Amino acid sequence: MLIHLKKEHVKTHLSSGVRQHGQSQKVRASRSGVSLILVMFALSMSLVLTYSFIQTQSVLTQISENGSRRDQAMNAARAGITDALNRLNSLDWTGINDQYQRTFQSDTEGESTYTISFNAPADSLSSALELEVHSLGAWVSAENNNMRSEYQITVKVRLVPRLAGRTILPGDSAAATDLVTNPGDFDLIRQYALFADEGNNSLVLDPCDRIDGNLWLYNDLVPYGDPYWNSGVRSTFLQDLGKRFVTFPPASTNLSDASIQYPHPLAGNITFYNSPSSDIQQDLADLKVNWSVTAEKLTIPGWDDSLFSSYQIYAGGPTYHAVSVNSSLSDVTLTPTKDNPLGIFYRNGSLSVYDNVIIQGTLVAKNKITFNGKGIHVTAFNWKGSGGEALIPGSHLWPRLPSIVAEDIRFDRETQTTIEGAAVCHDDVRGAGGSVSYPDVSQIQLSGTATATSIEQPYSTVTLREVLDLSSLSSDGNYAIWLETTGTGNTGSTGTWYPIVGVDNRNQQLTIRGEIDHASPTSYLIKRHKQALTQIRGPVCAHTIDFSRLNEWVLSSSLWNGLKDLWEVENEIRTLSSELLIGFSEWLESPYNFPDWDTYYQLYGLNLEPTLHIQHLADQEYRWAPPLFQPYDGGVANAEQSGYRWSLIDWKESP
Repeated sequence: MLIHLKKEHVKTHLSSGVRQHGQSQKVRASRSGVSLILVMFALSMSLVLTYSFIQTQSVLTQISENGSRRDQAMNAARAGITDALNRLNSLDWTGINDQYQRTFQSDTEGESTYTISFNAPADSLSSALELEVHSLGAWVSAENNNMRSEYQITVKVRLVPRLAGRTILPGDSAAATDLVTNPGDFDLIRQYALFADEGNNSLVLDPCDRIDGNLWLYNDLVPYGDPYWNSGVRSTFLQDLGKRFVTFPPASTNLSDASIQYPHPLAGNITFYNSPSSDIQQDLADLKVNWSVTAEKLTIPGWDDSLFSSYQIYAGGPTYHAVSVNSSLSDVTLTPTKDNPLGIFYRNGSLSVYDNVIIQGTLVAKNKITFNGKGIHVTAFNWKGSGGEALIPGSHLWPRLPSIVAEDIRFDRETQTTIEGAAVCHDDVRGAGGSVSYPDVSQIQLSGTATATSIEQPYSTVTLREVLDLSSLSSDGNYAIWLETTGTGNTGSTGTWYPIVGVDNRNQQLTIRGEIDHASPTSYLIKRHKQALTQIRGPVCAHTIDFSRLNEWVLSSSLWNGLKDLWEVENEIRTLSSELLIGFSEWLESPYNFPDWDTYYQLYGLNLEPTLHIQHLADQEYRWAPPLFQPYDGGVANAEQSGYRWSLIDWKESP
């Protein structure tokens, strides 16, 4: 039993041992798999970490390389903008189309360059002189052109023209000027109120014409030749004008020292190229007008109308196009715009101007301009805004184009036209000579002293110093104010008429059509405005000039003799009664001396009040044609001043 039990026990033990050995094998196999997994996991994690580290290092390297490339692009852009700004201030700059690319740096990895361009994004009149300068810096890989980095710099600058009268600051030179040189003799011509370089009779003028300023005439002047008076009546009349309107300083009889008062027809010195005939010399002696002869022949430069149809403000700047107009203008106001900043209005042919035309700019016609209407005003642009503020720095020093440029200029007899600025005619000026007439409104006459300030062209504000009732004045141009001014050269004291287009009774101010600045009080007179009146406040040049007579002065020889006889009788009576004698011209002015004559004579007599008045009150810096400015060439003496000068107004950088 015991053995048996033992055997059984052994069996049982053995059997049990066998089963335990199989499980041990299984455990060992399982543990080996886990270990392998752990090892593999560790290896994979190590690989991941290693890859991540390598990838991080690659990203950091890429970032570093990208930053280096961006820096190279940035440095190239900055070098480019420096180059461009230096170029702008030199004679090398050829204008806004001056685009170029240059290499900044090159090596085995790649090349960095800068690309320069210029453009004028002017969006208003005040930004017409502004310019954007663009510098694009770029780095490009030597192996792959698609690998590149860019950096952009945009700088905005404004042209600062060097003009006569400016303040000379350190680094500037008084010798430097950016003004375009006028062609031929124009700089000499524009100093005269009237210039005529051709013709047997270069200038013909008649009663009611007045020229304030010096004249240059190629040949004879014919004064007061149209009335049908005989030589005795004419001589008496001319002598009376000289006696009545010309005065001399004490102890002087020199005509060059004389003061010539309004409305004497010629208030200035006359320069002849050809010595006038003996008859004309006698006329000038009677009128007491100083004259001389020159050996210097001046001529009007030839012209090219294409300079006005498309133009630049400054050489190298953007090109603008004049506004084309039809064959006639009426009831319109034309002003400069950002697309036509000089306000040039061009007619490829002839042009007729009728009522209520206001032009702030330059009127150009390839053939003839005829002024037919009332309320016409033309004035070259002065770069001032609505309140008189300067649209650009130093605008008061800016040159101006002529107000009128044409082959021929005609003024209808009855036109009411004011030209402020130069009138350039390449053939003949004719006309004017309208009869004295006034609108059918209440007669008003006010006087006192006033100051004047120009606002937006063509208007100014007049401030009266006395308190007056202005309620009877209308604002439609039927009334005008005469403001006393002082001309240049030997012009004496004179003035001019400005139509009233605005009345402020409360503030004692008037708005007038015309540009005038008069800070000190000057005398004024307010009256009805003449319906027929041609005024040119600026130099006039043409080949020949012939101003028409007033029809009322064309009387038969017998009528003139009769008038002269009546005048002499009155002076005989004055002598007997110990009264002052009256001059012939003054006697003719009185309507009382024309009983039973036509209504005109009974209203106005034969008055010398001008219906044509030319004044050269100030010598503007007139330019013959656009452009106004060109880069200064300082040569050897002022080489550092060469080119334009620009002011920096904005700077932007962007990767």
